[in-house]
Amino acid sequence: MLIFLIGFLLSALAAFAASRLAEPKQNLLLNIPAVLLPLSEVWKQLLLTAGNGGSYLWWYFPFQLCSMPLYLLPLRQLLLAWQQSRRRTAQKAEAHKAIYSPIQNSSSGNPLACAFIIRTLTDFLADFGLLAGVFAFADQTGMQYALPVLTLHSYLWHFTMIFLGLFLHFSGSARKSAGNKPAVNKPAVQPELPAVSDSFSFQKSLKSFLPPALLFLLLTGIAELLNCLLHTKGTIDMFYISPWEPSTQVILRSVAGRFGRGPEIILYLCLILTGAGLIHVGSRFLSCRFSRLSASRTE
Repeated sequence: MLIFLIGFLLSALAAFAASRLAEPKQNLLLNIPAVLLPLSEVWKQLLLTAGNGGSYLWWYFPFQLCSMPLYLLPLRQLLLAWQQSRRRTAQKAEAHKAIYSPIQNSSSGNPLACAFIIRTLTDFLADFGLLAGVFAFADQTGMQYALPVLTLHSYLWHFTMIFLGLFLHFSGSARKSAGNKPAVNKPAVQPELPAVSDSFSFQKSLKSFLPPALLFLLLTGIAELLNCLLHTKGTIDMFYISPWEPSTQVILRSVAGRFGRGPEIILYLCLILTGAGLIHVGSRFLSCRFSRLSASRTE
């Protein structure tokens, strides 16, 4: 518990300090974990395989909820870089309209669809990532390894998740109202994210939580598919919802023992959705409250 409290405090302070940076620097900062997380996971998998005599351990296959930043953060950063490149190309085309004949935009892709995906990834990392990073410390047995360096890697990984979640909330990237359309020519790191509303709306906040919630359910389905396809190759329990493995979650073990694995899995997923939803709605509520306080002080 002491390790968690210290790590959480340091992660929160680092996230708050990083959120004070200019938006271009914020984006560059996120590129660091977007590169380091996949590299460190490859190193971890190689080390675990070498320690098992060259045989791969499917139990450590990186597709847990806590593994999602490994895939989603690099995808977000790549899409964001592509969108910024596309915007610069469009701005150059606009600058030459006075000289040349109307220029057909050669860039492909739907900018609104890209903006929607980036916003969904951002909300998922902010809400579900923060929830997973924090509650992983409720039962730290899964973070312990025979090699101390892997245990250290596990702790740093989850503290990085906490940092990412808090950073995205503090910086405002995950507190944008989903009801407004993005500004096309706004020179910001997250131009695809709409502006913050001054008034809090529970209905709009809940509606904006729907895309990351659907993404969670999609990833849950993929995890269960992996459990079904690979359970004959070894012990595997992606997202901890494999029907072939006993429950390893604290408290939920007793639920599984009394009502069965199926109801326990449904309860487990509902609790995750509820927790992430509370973070999502609470973040937007606090954002509106702070916006009002800041506005009242400046008047």
